[in-house]
Amino acid sequence: MKAKTRKKPARSAMGRFFLRGIVTLAPVILTMVVFGLLYQMVDRYVTGPINSTIYWALEKNTLGWKALRNLGIEPYDRAYFDSKNLDDDLEALAHGNVGRYSSAEFIEGLRKHRASKETFFVDFDELAIDGEKLRDGVSAVVHPVIGVLASLLLVLWLGWIVGGFVGRRLVARLDQAMHLIPVVRSVYPYSKQLVEFFFAENKLEFDTVVAVRYPSPHLWSIAFVTSSALKTLRRETGQRLVSVFIPSSPMPMTGYTIFVEPKDLIALPMSIDEALRVTMTGGVLIPPHEREREDSLEDLAIGGSAEEEA
Repeated sequence: MKAKTRKKPARSAMGRFFLRGIVTLAPVILTMVVFGLLYQMVDRYVTGPINSTIYWALEKNTLGWKALRNLGIEPYDRAYFDSKNLDDDLEALAHGNVGRYSSAEFIEGLRKHRASKETFFVDFDELAIDGEKLRDGVSAVVHPVIGVLASLLLVLWLGWIVGGFVGRRLVARLDQAMHLIPVVRSVYPYSKQLVEFFFAENKLEFDTVVAVRYPSPHLWSIAFVTSSALKTLRRETGQRLVSVFIPSSPMPMTGYTIFVEPKDLIALPMSIDEALRVTMTGGVLIPPHEREREDSLEDLAIGGSAEEEA
């Protein structure tokens, strides 16, 4: 009997160059994609709403207009004039003059009209103001980056408030209120637990990274020990079980929860961050202290490369 080794086909020079190019570009592209998605998420759900609130506070009331005038923006400036929503009297006044919208009679009529319609809360249509042009003028002076700075200050402020007695009481009241809302209470508690597990300063008692045989006895998966098992399971099985969360690749925020005996787990000397990197990259980014020597496919005998022939 003689073992026959299946040889790997040699790559051409063009193939090697292409592979090296992919290896060089892929980390850069993936980094850009991650930061791009993060920017879109922050812009849509954090800085975008904050900027919209800031612009609304400046544009939609007379108090904000005072701030705009101090910044050199006059909302009644001709650059922001909108002729689409003029009432019949102003339209007739415009058509009755040679200069139309630039004539002295029309400008005086528009001034009186605006003075009669001006209230604390501003209606652009009533005042013949183009809201989009005004927004362009405001954003040129009040740059949208202010939303990023406001977001950072808001997070820091919340962290400072929550650290105090009053802040903790407010958070507790908010937590109670979220548990009382019919639809929200079915999602909020679990979202809170998940966020606290990954980001809380005081990590949960059960935060060990382990390997568990899943989904079959011949396969191993990375998992997190999250808590003790359900009391009913322990009573009915007579076993001391633990709850294990198995993250999925490449989105570790989703996965499976199983209950196993501690003796069936292998503790891994890895932090949660290191385990998440392994999961998100499909096993590419393995911590240096856990990395074995580079085995070839022939050494690992993948696919039964060692065959016997008569």
